[in-house]
Amino acid sequence: MNPISSKNLSRLSYWIDLYILPIGCFVLLTGLFWIGDKSTYIKLYYLLLVFPTIIAILLNPNYFKKLVQNPLIIAYILFGSYTLLTLFWSDTNHDITSLMRRPVNILMLFFSFGYLINRSSRSLFEILTLSAKVAAISGLLSLCYFHYTHANGFLFTAGRFSGYGALYNPLLTSHVYGFFTVFWLAVWFAKDNRFLSWSLLPFIILFVVVVSTGSRTPLLAIFVTMIWLSLCVWNKKSIVALFMTSAVGGLVVCFSPEILTSRGLSYRPEIWSEALRQAMETPWFGKGFDHTILIDISTSANSFCDPHNIELAVLLSGGIVGLVLWLLLYGLALFYSWRHRDNVLVIITSALIIFGFAAGLTEGRSFLTRPKVHWFLIWIPFALLSSVWFLESLRNKGSDEKFE
Repeated sequence: MNPISSKNLSRLSYWIDLYILPIGCFVLLTGLFWIGDKSTYIKLYYLLLVFPTIIAILLNPNYFKKLVQNPLIIAYILFGSYTLLTLFWSDTNHDITSLMRRPVNILMLFFSFGYLINRSSRSLFEILTLSAKVAAISGLLSLCYFHYTHANGFLFTAGRFSGYGALYNPLLTSHVYGFFTVFWLAVWFAKDNRFLSWSLLPFIILFVVVVSTGSRTPLLAIFVTMIWLSLCVWNKKSIVALFMTSAVGGLVVCFSPEILTSRGLSYRPEIWSEALRQAMETPWFGKGFDHTILIDISTSANSFCDPHNIELAVLLSGGIVGLVLWLLLYGLALFYSWRHRDNVLVIITSALIIFGFAAGLTEGRSFLTRPKVHWFLIWIPFALLSSVWFLESLRNKGSDEKFE
């Protein structure tokens, strides 16, 4: 190869690793706060993460061969491939080529994080920490502005906070801010031995933001995550955290019980029962990816197009086979996380996975999508854990391979 060409390729690889992928990761994690148009958010994902990652793969094929052997990535490829296969019997009304790109886009997320963490084990999580700080600032400013524009309201009495930028729905807003709330909670558990830590302030800010959305799903998910963290890092902090959670729950019940009780169970048991009945019509292979969902229940005049449970959505789409492959992802992730719970990065990423799983038990149907809020519940946590897993496997093998 021409020496000049080789030098230029090496320089391009260096720029992708050091600048483009970190910027793309930061935009992915924070863009929903400051990008008003979701289509722009998606385009920036393609521009700053997908295309640079493809180039990085072409420039560093040996590293890619190692990366694709990661068990989580293999499990995802199996799940994504099977889901695409179900398109053959789906009644979807959407463009097939667009649907086929969705699992590929998610796979590129796994690869981009894998390449990003290769240069430095800290780089990816430095970006995550910076993004979490931006989330805390964004949450504080947005909540202050929300209450300023609702001058007659104070704290939880001003209505449900719905966010700004591309965040227009209280539930979706609570998922994204909840993701960063759990991040700071996990940092407090895993990285600092003191009870009073600098990570508590952003956690408190973001927790108030989540409560202000009036959404109960993330509150339940945060509580479940706290139990997981307490089991993984059992010490005095665990007792304090569980006590604080009980105290906050008591205050909410005493002063704003409508947050928990005003909407009852929102037809969840009836919706789940009917969704399960429909799933059992085609139990093994499901009705196909992106199939039409229409759930009618006797207690409501409205029809629902959402089973309000991600696992039920997977079962409806891919049947028992799809659900087994889906649960394989979580099984591998939690098994690895429990065995390596002494690793700070594993503790943090596993907490994000637990939060997303718990949140998906009462909300949602979208599990393979373009970049959107649901990625914060599912694919971003998985991609983070897979990158940590891959990095640790290289270290254990004594590999010093880096970008060239």
